[in-house]
Amino acid sequence: MTAAAPQKSLILFDLDGVILDSRRNMEIAWASVRGELGVEVSFGAYFAEIGRPFPDIMARLGLAGAANAVERVFRRASSQSLHETPLFDGVASMLSTLAESGRRLGIVTSKDSARTELVLDRLAVTFAIVMTPRDGLRGKPAPDHLLFAMARCNVDPANAIFVGDMDSDAEAARRAHVDYAHVDWGYGARPADCRFAAASPDDLTSFLLS
Repeated sequence: MTAAAPQKSLILFDLDGVILDSRRNMEIAWASVRGELGVEVSFGAYFAEIGRPFPDIMARLGLAGAANAVERVFRRASSQSLHETPLFDGVASMLSTLAESGRRLGIVTSKDSARTELVLDRLAVTFAIVMTPRDGLRGKPAPDHLLFAMARCNVDPANAIFVGDMDSDAEAARRAHVDYAHVDWGYGARPADCRFAAASPDDLTSFLLS
């Protein structure tokens, strides 16, 4: 951890790369996309864009015209192996400790609601807010979902923090004027201007309860 943070009443988490170690699940799903639809884009190219809304990823990969078909195949294949997709070690205990401290917890993810619920059902904590892609709100790196989550929880940005692992997470936090904590166990590099970073769930717990 690189700095101390003021206590926050609302802690918002990204899902993939922060709570769920989903890289292998995504790789399996993308293999199905390539096999069934003849898509030539590599998994590495897809993976470099994760954290954004799926349609935005497709546009950035030059697949906008096939976005609906790609998403249908990807979601189906991902759901089939999601039960085998592990949580990061120590994350479940971290979330329980934070909840027991009286902090409210929330999820802000680009993953669709059905698959998000399959993951959250495995956790023994209650989330005050779960934000998945929805009409009328722009996805990360836009700040819309973070702002909506804070408004629904009646919490000012000064009393909230967003925990993520990708550039799109950090940018969304900046644009929402909310503190950002980066997890080094995730999939993206730590932003150069990052003030708060955690090497492990225990490290993040200590930081958030300091």
